[in-house]
Amino acid sequence: MFRIPVFKCDWVDNKNVIKVDDLGFTLVDFDKIAHKSNPFILASQAKQVFYVQDQLDPRWSVVLSTPQKDFLDKEGGDDLVDNSIEHHPFIGTLPEV
Repeated sequence: MFRIPVFKCDWVDNKNVIKVDDLGFTLVDFDKIAHKSNPFILASQAKQVFYVQDQLDPRWSVVLSTPQKDFLDKEGGDDLVDNSIEHHPFIGTLPEV
């Protein structure tokens, strides 16, 4: 039997509920879900992201990408490698609102 892996997603209407702020961050409003009748994508179309609620306006969530994980040991050595996600803090100050 041949199987194709798919992911179920929550879609937002990219015309009305996606915006880019002054710092270049993409924000989404999950109160307005779209494409409810077709929520699936192929695994090859997926990109892993996570969402952080905007502290100034809780309706919005900031979209942040996760770094790609490299599970191949290029050095050919130790199997006990630190696979933690590197965190880069925001640099500078946020604009006045």
